[in-house]
Amino acid sequence: MGKQKGDGARSKTRPSSSNLSASLLQSETASVGFGGYVGSTRIDMTSTTEQSTLLDIDSEVTQHLRRVSKKDPTTKLKALTSLSTLFRQIPASELCQIAPQWVFEYKRLVQDNSRQVRQAAHDAMANLAFTIGRGLAPHLRSVMGAWWLGQFDPFTEVSEAAKRSFQVAFPVQEKRLEALIFCGNEIFHYLDENLKLTPQTIHDKTAPIEELEEMHELVVSSSLLALASLLDVFIGTYLQRSASENGCFSDGLDLKNAAKARSSAITTAEKICRTHKFFQEILKSRSSRVRSAVYQVLLSFVKYVPQVFSEGDMKIPASIVLGSFQEKDPTCHSSMWNMLLFFTGKFPEAWRAAPLQKVILPRLWCFLRRGCYGSQQASYPCLLPMLSSMPPGTISAEQFFIDFFRSLWEGNSMCLHSLADRVALFRAMKECFMWIVNNASRYVEDGLCSIENFRVRLIECIIFKLLWYDYITKGKSYINNGALVDKDGALATKSIQTTAQNIQVKPLPNYPKSFMQELGNYIIEILSSISTLDPSLLHAFSDQFQIESLKIIQLSGDGASLECNQHMDQLSEFFSLLGTRLMDKGENWPLVYLARPFAAKSFPLIKSMGSPPAVTLLSIIISFFGPSVLPLESFVNKGGESHVQFHTSYNQECQPEVLLQFFKNNLVKWCLCMYDYSTSSRLDLLLAFLEDAYFQSQWDWIFGCAAEVENESVEEDVKTLSSDRITLLATLMEKVRYKFIDKKVLKKSRGMLGFEAKNWYSMRLDAVAVAIARRNTLKNPSCVQFLRCVLGGAEEDPVLLISKEAARLVIEELLKHLTSALMESPIAWTKYASSLILPNGIEDCLQTNKASLDETLQIANFSAQVLDGSLFCLKVLDDNFEIVPHILAAPIFLDWETRMSYKSGLSSSSLDLWEIDDEAFDKIDIGSAHYQGKSTDEISIDQADEGTAHDNAQEQDDIRLGFVKSVQALRSRITYFCKSFSLSSLNRLRWVLIETIRCAVFQEDVCEAQKIVLMCIEWVMEVMDHTCRDQDEEQQMLDHLLFLSDDCPSWAKPPALGESKLSTLKSINVPSEADKNMHTRFVMFVERIGLALGKDKLLFGSLTKTSHITMENTSNPIRNEISSCRIWLAVEVLCTWKWPGGSAVEYLLPFLCECAKKDPGHPQQIMVNSIINILFTGALTNSALDNFYPLNAWPISAEEVDKIEEPFLRALVMLLAVLFKDGSVWTKPDASRLLHYFQKKEFQNVSTVNNFTRIIPHILQILVPILRKRTVNLEENNQDFPLAELDTGNMQKNTCQWLQRGLSGPPLILCQMGQPDIEEWVRVAVSCFPLRSVGGMETLMMASAANISTQERELLLALFQKQASQEAISGYHALAAERRASLATVSNGDIRWEQARELSLARLMAVAIGYCWQEFGEHEWVFVLAQLRKWLESVVGHMEELAEGIHDATRVEVDHTIEYVEKVVNGSRDFPMDLAETTVFVFSLLFGFHNLDGAEMTSSLNFLKAVNWERAEIRAFEDILRLFFATGLAESIASSSCSGKAAGAVIALSRQRDVRFWENVAAIVLCAPSRAREAAMRAADLWGLRKGGINALYAILFSVHPISSLQWAAYNFLSTDPVQPFGVTKEVLSSQSEESTAENGEADQTTDMDSSSEEPSFVRVELHSVLQTPPSDLLKSHLTADNRVRYLLGWSLFLTRLQAVPSLSAARERMVQYIQDFGSPSTLLDFLFQHIPLKQSSSPGLKKKGNAAVIEATSAATAARQSAATNSLSFAVEALWPIGIEEMATLAGAVYGLMLRVLPTYVRDWFTSLRDRSAASSIEAFTTAWCSPQLLADEFSQIQAAGIADETLSIKANRSSREVIAIYKKEEAGMDVVIRLPSCYPLRAVDVECTRKLGVSENRLRKWMLSMAAFVRNQNGAIAEAVHIWKRNIDREFEGVEECPICYSIIHTTNHGLPRLACKTCKHKFHSACLYKWFSTSHKSTCPLCQTPF
Repeated sequence: MGKQKGDGARSKTRPSSSNLSASLLQSETASVGFGGYVGSTRIDMTSTTEQSTLLDIDSEVTQHLRRVSKKDPTTKLKALTSLSTLFRQIPASELCQIAPQWVFEYKRLVQDNSRQVRQAAHDAMANLAFTIGRGLAPHLRSVMGAWWLGQFDPFTEVSEAAKRSFQVAFPVQEKRLEALIFCGNEIFHYLDENLKLTPQTIHDKTAPIEELEEMHELVVSSSLLALASLLDVFIGTYLQRSASENGCFSDGLDLKNAAKARSSAITTAEKICRTHKFFQEILKSRSSRVRSAVYQVLLSFVKYVPQVFSEGDMKIPASIVLGSFQEKDPTCHSSMWNMLLFFTGKFPEAWRAAPLQKVILPRLWCFLRRGCYGSQQASYPCLLPMLSSMPPGTISAEQFFIDFFRSLWEGNSMCLHSLADRVALFRAMKECFMWIVNNASRYVEDGLCSIENFRVRLIECIIFKLLWYDYITKGKSYINNGALVDKDGALATKSIQTTAQNIQVKPLPNYPKSFMQELGNYIIEILSSISTLDPSLLHAFSDQFQIESLKIIQLSGDGASLECNQHMDQLSEFFSLLGTRLMDKGENWPLVYLARPFAAKSFPLIKSMGSPPAVTLLSIIISFFGPSVLPLESFVNKGGESHVQFHTSYNQECQPEVLLQFFKNNLVKWCLCMYDYSTSSRLDLLLAFLEDAYFQSQWDWIFGCAAEVENESVEEDVKTLSSDRITLLATLMEKVRYKFIDKKVLKKSRGMLGFEAKNWYSMRLDAVAVAIARRNTLKNPSCVQFLRCVLGGAEEDPVLLISKEAARLVIEELLKHLTSALMESPIAWTKYASSLILPNGIEDCLQTNKASLDETLQIANFSAQVLDGSLFCLKVLDDNFEIVPHILAAPIFLDWETRMSYKSGLSSSSLDLWEIDDEAFDKIDIGSAHYQGKSTDEISIDQADEGTAHDNAQEQDDIRLGFVKSVQALRSRITYFCKSFSLSSLNRLRWVLIETIRCAVFQEDVCEAQKIVLMCIEWVMEVMDHTCRDQDEEQQMLDHLLFLSDDCPSWAKPPALGESKLSTLKSINVPSEADKNMHTRFVMFVERIGLALGKDKLLFGSLTKTSHITMENTSNPIRNEISSCRIWLAVEVLCTWKWPGGSAVEYLLPFLCECAKKDPGHPQQIMVNSIINILFTGALTNSALDNFYPLNAWPISAEEVDKIEEPFLRALVMLLAVLFKDGSVWTKPDASRLLHYFQKKEFQNVSTVNNFTRIIPHILQILVPILRKRTVNLEENNQDFPLAELDTGNMQKNTCQWLQRGLSGPPLILCQMGQPDIEEWVRVAVSCFPLRSVGGMETLMMASAANISTQERELLLALFQKQASQEAISGYHALAAERRASLATVSNGDIRWEQARELSLARLMAVAIGYCWQEFGEHEWVFVLAQLRKWLESVVGHMEELAEGIHDATRVEVDHTIEYVEKVVNGSRDFPMDLAETTVFVFSLLFGFHNLDGAEMTSSLNFLKAVNWERAEIRAFEDILRLFFATGLAESIASSSCSGKAAGAVIALSRQRDVRFWENVAAIVLCAPSRAREAAMRAADLWGLRKGGINALYAILFSVHPISSLQWAAYNFLSTDPVQPFGVTKEVLSSQSEESTAENGEADQTTDMDSSSEEPSFVRVELHSVLQTPPSDLLKSHLTADNRVRYLLGWSLFLTRLQAVPSLSAARERMVQYIQDFGSPSTLLDFLFQHIPLKQSSSPGLKKKGNAAVIEATSAATAARQSAATNSLSFAVEALWPIGIEEMATLAGAVYGLMLRVLPTYVRDWFTSLRDRSAASSIEAFTTAWCSPQLLADEFSQIQAAGIADETLSIKANRSSREVIAIYKKEEAGMDVVIRLPSCYPLRAVDVECTRKLGVSENRLRKWMLSMAAFVRNQNGAIAEAVHIWKRNIDREFEGVEECPICYSIIHTTNHGLPRLACKTCKHKFHSACLYKWFSTSHKSTCPLCQTPF
């Protein structure tokens, strides 16, 4: 049992004994009274009383009291909890009887090892005390010791519980005190006994020793704390204060009794202390808690019982107390120091009594060296009180203090990482040192001289040789025999004479920088305190300081070590701290005693050496102390030699004239003489000499000497400047800016002029800056550095060091250099961009003075670097010059050019290396092919030339790479703060950038338009983010961006810039190819802008979303103008319809639907209305005769809308279709208003009436189904169209008018080509009668429910009867005969006109059947069937011609097969597929009559039957099936050509144009009877093409571009009779019985044993290719990918066929063998569980959850259960479309369920091979929950239903235990076999056990059991079948058939064959499968037994 957690943490926060005792006696609940025992009478309990009491104890309480004494802490805790409850419930009289027993147990529980038990004991004690009251008084003396001890438990919760119980017993403070006084002797005795305990003598000796030690520690520490607090209560001030305040304590207890108690306590305490020898042995405890308690109790004894120390020998207590420095636990140090300081303060003679030199001081030094063992903040403040308590004569002063400070300083390694610890250390060092210096007379008695020497000695040894040496060496000095030396001997000092023992060499820690700075400051503070005390004492430090500092300077020259340079750095840092002290405090001693003497002595040495660190040191001194720190007396310059004379007195300052003369004639020349490694330091020194009085003259002198120019005309002088001189200027200006302008250093109090930029202005400086910018040598990095320094701008507060005009000229030159690089690009827009940003005339000049490409890029690179470091200076020039936006645009253009070159692949660009790898050039291989056929010499010459060329190429690439990186860095900085410029500059910049983007989008001649548009969109977003401050600016930018010429856009004319955004229509002209490309780019550009910005911002502009426009007073129902909207842009996108990578349907229509949902009058809804108005007007104005006439079916599909060629009409129809879809956006009132509005438009312009009849049918197709719905009332009143609401009567009235117009003309079949009006009005009339797109019964029901008036029906019927009249038919035949007689050639126009009439007639027929079929007579039905037959034959003929054309085109394998296929398909487009669609739709309506009830049968249907409808129906089915097979054959033939699937995709895509037609065909195919199916299949096979009907079905099922309805129809064909038997295999496999399999099946296996490795000949090739999809392609694809769908469908077909084949048949065996050889069932199962979620589907209860994963799991699980129960997958395949993740999961679950039934062996093998345990457990849970119950039930049902029982075998089933019992009897042998099925059957193998045997040997039994297990394991079928096969195997053994020597079975466990292959040598027979496996695994072809070649 280990130590309880939290011991240490709690012991740290334990209060002192006095505070703790006060808290114990403090009253918190004074208002609660307690009538306890009062008085001093002691009550004794006899044994007789105890015995009588125990007899009356309650049995329950007795039981719990016994349990309390148990060892188990849990038992104790439960018992105490029960007792605590009972103590509240039992009356006090009964509790008094158990009080003795409880007191006994409580005293044990208080010392229990479990803190929970101790806490529970105190809680129970509180309840007992509360209930028992005075009854506790007789036991108070016995229990008080333990009760008091518990209040000092180390765990807070336990001690608090004890305090609460004590306060409950004694609520009043006086009562508690009286109780303690009453029981004082017993408490002392109890605590004394506890202190005598050892781990071996403590109770419960049977516990482990670790537990006993922990208990002992707990008891001792608590007892010590209790004793200390008890002393404070009895002897301390607490008892006296309580008595003085109250006068007496209570009745019977006065001051006299208190004094008596105090006297008794003192006597007892003295006895305890002497008995335990001042607790010396306890102090040796390993527990810090115990030692801390000892320190506290000793402190109490020193405070309250000091006589115990003074009466005896002081040596023992002194050694104990002062020897406590060996305490290493920081948690004890606080109490240790309190005890030690109080003890030494009270007994100072203890220092003499203790063994100071031998014991105490060594422990103290070790304590200090170890950093006080971590208690720095507690221990360091106690050092000074300790020193002050030491008597002077007890120590050797000098040596003691040296050892003290040295030990103290060695402990700094423990303080390096804590600021508070470091502060405590430095403060202790300073306080102790200054106290010793101030009290030196205390330790030196020989007079003032001795005191002075003592102080000087301490300063030298402590301040200089200890602290300052460590500061200089950064803690790398060593302590060796008392001497402080440097590591390299650079700071050698004399050894300090010491009598102390030598200390081993020990390196001090390497101090961090913060520590060094704090150390330097504290050294200076100590020196400052010394100067305050006695300034003469500083000479001791100053003299040593100058000597060592000069040595450091001497060692810092050339070749100096790194440590010497570090010493110089520290010395410089020390002078910086001194200078800061001088400025902050105004003290003069740093200058007088340190700086000036050092400067005078070191200046000649520094000047002669020229060492940079030394010069830097001198410049720092000059910077802080001024030039006057050099005490110059005179300066003489004779003959080019200068002579400097210094004052001998350091208190005198030099004259200004001497200083200035020295500066010009000596210092400047020396500092600027050359450029070398020390130039930087000399320039610092030079600038440090600048004074306010002579600033301008000094600066002019410096710059003139540095630039070597004499006047302002410096152009020629600059050209001759050397590189070193430019570098010198750059360094000088950089230091000027760094030190003064940017204020990187502190300001000097002596000078302020240098901090103002205007004081640095100089005409020479301006001229030099402009000249350097114009130079072609800007390639020099020093030029870049110089220009960046003078321009500034690296910070956000820019300051120019040159004039604004000079800065403008410099920026202009930089712009020229950048633009020159931009003009090198081959991209077209870069030339235009250059012209925008260059001043006039400059472009031609740049072309004239054109340099090489590398030189141009190099100069531009450095120009970019200059600008990158000077960007903020542009703010200074922002208000006055236009150059700012141009210079900002140049890097942006360069960055755009680089990105475009890289992404568009323009390898010819000069800037295409923007992301090149720096190491790429190192990997370039010259290539060995270049040297083939050459001699060695030629190769060497070529290699040398190519090596040079390679170096040059790499240098050029490095130049370009550096330029690109510089441009990117500059461009990123520009965009960061671009918005901070003025509005004019920002507008100009935005204008330039947008113009360039427009040029790139619409004029760049690049083929990859999408990439260009995408890049330009990135640029647009960047420009908007970085240049637009609000929405208004963003919209202005968009207006500028989208404003184009008249050529683009094509459909709607945008407003001019600055005008309102009105939309006007444009006249449609035939656009050129260039216009088409531009328009395509424009729409792509608009699409991407909308995706990036949001369509609302793009289309609505600055229109707020909260604005609301009322339409109450408007006259037009659709508002044409919304000034803030870009309606023209929406119209343009809608009319464009499709573009590369997008379409209006996906991009814009969903957004317009959301806009239309807004409230009436909302701007977004008004915009939608305006768009509709423009589209309708455009369609009405520009509409021509459209070839597409839609079937009036609802809902309209996107494919039908695509057939509309007129852009306005197409957009309008699709927009209306989306708005009225499902009534979710607009409803019937909206449709009514729109129709009324469109009708008004018809009469506004007479010239557009004909166009109205052409476009209105498309619109009616959308509106009429909404208007025809029957509704009770129209509650909505949409304000978008402020017109009177049109009721149903108006709709009917309009319809009747249009029908009457159709009736006014001749029949359609008699209309001539020049009379289109009648045909068009018929179209309009037919459009008023909506039909369902699915046809059939649903359409008939919808038509019957439509709101159609009787008059409309009559007029519609009359119109149809007019077409079917005998007059019309006769006239049509007469016209046909006349045409044939004339032998006139039929033109294409005549053909199209004839097709249009036929189509109109077909649509009219469909509508008439839907709405008027009940009024049809025999004549009408004859006409319908005749036309239907005619049209069907035409459609079938067309499709079959297409198939034959594909057959002919792919007969010869040529490379252009796809082109031939496309030619055939394009040639068939002249056929009117609309007529074909309508024809199939009409047949679906006629077939729908089969679903009518008998009550609905009318005479009209009797007429239909009378005209031989049944025969016509069968022929129609056959024709439509021929259509179905013809398209499948065409795709199959094309796919089998040399072009493969690409050719088949052409056919599949051609079907996509007529999806609705093929959907209707598929619906009819599914309803076709078996006779029609067989006829169609037979016709397809006898057609004579290369492919047959099965190939056609597979081509449709696995089409590249499938149509879901056709796929389902093909699957239905292949999975049902009569196609299923030969749909999976190429021939119909016979269903042999198991007997024939056993007898004859082996002959098939004896052929070629390698046949399993060949491609199977019986599985369809199409299916085989799908089942063999590579796993890598399959498992990595998307969950709804086409290859996944085909894979699932293929396996569904195969498994469906497999479950239909009898289990014990050859056909099934061959299919199972195919799966084993080719099917890869593991791949299939891995695939299935990619779709089936596992965790969520393990329990049916998951259906209650609502997340998507649970839905998938539930659907997959339900499908798995259903397929396992029904043996069918058709339900899941039918629900597969539209394909989605849930649908795929459903089919996957169904396939898995069927596999568990038909292929359990393969599923089991796959499951057992899974390595992922988590996945395996999830699959097992899934199967157990959803599939296994049904499979187990079916197994048992099959066993019971089979009734297998004969003379030898009987089978029984036990459902409850999942067991199958097989009883086999043969002659005298028999056995009972039990087969146990697992709950997850069939995932895990069954357990086979023999429960009884008779007459069977052990070997035979083992063999039979193994064979039973093998048959059950390998049987892909029912358990009953496996048992039956096992029985046959045993029967054959009894018959004498030999077993296979390989598998030891007669019947093979997999294919159920007999051993037929015999060895010619040994004559043993083998199974062919076993022998093949033997050959393949052993890699030899010998007999397994005799090893003879087989």
